[in-house]
Amino acid sequence: MNQILKWLTFVIIVFVSIIYSLNHLSLLSPLKGEVVVNNLENNVYVYMGDYGIPHIEGRTNLDVYKSLGYLVAKERLFQMDLLRRIVQGRLSEIFGSKTLEIDKLMRTLRLKRTAEYQESLIKDTVIHKEMKAFLEGVHQVIDQEFLPFEFKVLGYNPEPFTVSDMVGVAGYMALTFSDGIARDILNSEMLDKLPEEKMKALRIDSKVETLYESGGLKDLQVKLQKTFNDINNYYPLFHGSNSWILSGKRTTTGKTLLANDPHMSVSHPSVFYEAHIKSEELEVYGHFVPLVPFPILGHTPHSAWAVTMSEMDDITVYLEKVNPEDPKQIWRDEKWVDLEIQKETIKIRNENPIEIEVMKSPHGPLLTDTRFHVEGKALALSWSYYHPDNNLFKSLYEMPRAKTVEEFKTAVSHAASPGLNISWGNNDGDIVWWVMGKYPQLAANLSYDLVLDGSLSHTDILNYTSIDENPHVINPEDGLIVTANYKPIQAEFQHYAGYWQPEGRFFRIEEILRKKEKWSIEETKKLQTDYTMPYYEQIVSRLLLFSTMKLETDEQKEASHHLKNWDGNCDIESIGCTIFAFVNHAVMKNIFEDELGIENFKVFGQTTGLWQSYKYLLKRLENPFWDNVNTQRVESAHDVLELSFKEAIAIIKSRLGSQVNQWHWGKVHKISYS
Repeated sequence: MNQILKWLTFVIIVFVSIIYSLNHLSLLSPLKGEVVVNNLENNVYVYMGDYGIPHIEGRTNLDVYKSLGYLVAKERLFQMDLLRRIVQGRLSEIFGSKTLEIDKLMRTLRLKRTAEYQESLIKDTVIHKEMKAFLEGVHQVIDQEFLPFEFKVLGYNPEPFTVSDMVGVAGYMALTFSDGIARDILNSEMLDKLPEEKMKALRIDSKVETLYESGGLKDLQVKLQKTFNDINNYYPLFHGSNSWILSGKRTTTGKTLLANDPHMSVSHPSVFYEAHIKSEELEVYGHFVPLVPFPILGHTPHSAWAVTMSEMDDITVYLEKVNPEDPKQIWRDEKWVDLEIQKETIKIRNENPIEIEVMKSPHGPLLTDTRFHVEGKALALSWSYYHPDNNLFKSLYEMPRAKTVEEFKTAVSHAASPGLNISWGNNDGDIVWWVMGKYPQLAANLSYDLVLDGSLSHTDILNYTSIDENPHVINPEDGLIVTANYKPIQAEFQHYAGYWQPEGRFFRIEEILRKKEKWSIEETKKLQTDYTMPYYEQIVSRLLLFSTMKLETDEQKEASHHLKNWDGNCDIESIGCTIFAFVNHAVMKNIFEDELGIENFKVFGQTTGLWQSYKYLLKRLENPFWDNVNTQRVESAHDVLELSFKEAIAIIKSRLGSQVNQWHWGKVHKISYS
């Protein structure tokens, strides 16, 4: 009977899959023939390239954008609606209470209200008109086509999109680019618990003073990190990226060469929609976020641009002092002042709606109240995204039109957030890197990586950086610009604060590109897929301190041999890379988890700080962080490395078996869809 049920289940799954596939294929844009898109002024011609990428050509921008909207919606309508719902805090309407915390966070962050304001910055402009043309194409799909399978399963029809829905995408991008919330709160929480020497290891190159007693923030920051992780289940987070640009004197063709590798979370469908559009006024081949008609990165006949996260700090978290007699007031300018309060109703599928209060202080929206066990305290978020002049869509609109360095600089200047490195080059031979964004400037004695006391006026933001002050390079003498989420290396920009990624990728790319004077396109393609671990020799030399211990099992002895002889490459057949990854994780866990706690270690592990602090400690084997504070004895770095190596080998064995020659990196470094 059980066997029959198994086979019946299998048949049903196969049948549903076939129906879904046929339905999905029927919704895709036809590869041949004619489609009537309403209200086009002239015919628009579309052909699909070898990889299904649409090339759209028409006389006017309005016709081209309308056709682009139609094509994107034919393939990505549910993805577009999902992104809108995340931004607006409306996932629970279709998924039920399991997404309620995401909706609460997004309502609290006021992304929808901010987008409605930001739309006003482009009202009555050609930008707004072309965005509406894109939506006309989207709405034709909603009104006249068969809806994708997901809408049928969930039992709802998508409502019309608005321009503010499109603008709101910028808020989601900016949020996923920001490490500041988690790191500021984590640092402040640990500052009360760890001595100065340990805090220095957590806060590389940062000050260690504080302005207030921070206790009680742990529950909030763990809750926030969990919510961010949940969001990733519904729409991939934007994170990471590499880019480099070589001037003509560094290429075999004598032409500028630009490369970009955005490190997005893997998803199906992709985060980006790739397309080529051409009108009498504009031609651009680019990567579009499905709800945005202007490419995030791309190239034109006269220029090209790439993006990576700048990692500069555009978030300041404040601790507000709440009136114990009136929780809707905070202490400000030597008096109690009222919070701005708005009520938000969240609809929940198959349940009654709930109402929440979104409160805002002069610093920004409150992230928490006493419900998060921080009695009498509330955290407010000051964020460049809320800057009144944040006009990202004007920047995106002007970027493909910029032909000179000055025009490019002007294009970049309009946006306050998200913070991005923009690398740009043109046919005249100019190569430029400019950090986009408006970054808060604090008094000299304040730390950017801590929660600040909101009741003290001198902690307020003094001003924001201008485009001229932002880190940038124009036509460097060596003809090379690299960005990889690392801090600016130029002396004049060293004062900027940020949550930089480890330097390995940055210097690995620079090292390779400086090995020869001129590069071809094919040669730089190989660099895109380079899989050598940066600085592996230095890290392995520290890990091999365990080699003085007595290796107890055959697996430990063989694994030690592989690690000693590893060449640093992480191809899918590599055994050394597997051992390296597991041993490093075990060492990190044994260094940090006893001090930070399990939940805080998880939060720290998802930030840029973990590897920075880890490498710092590998060079400082006498640092007290190596000791396990939960035991009576004082452990040395050697003790921790020995323990971690044995634990890591046991974990690999449990997952991949006892045959060390089968511990290939490709078996553990996988992409899984569910």
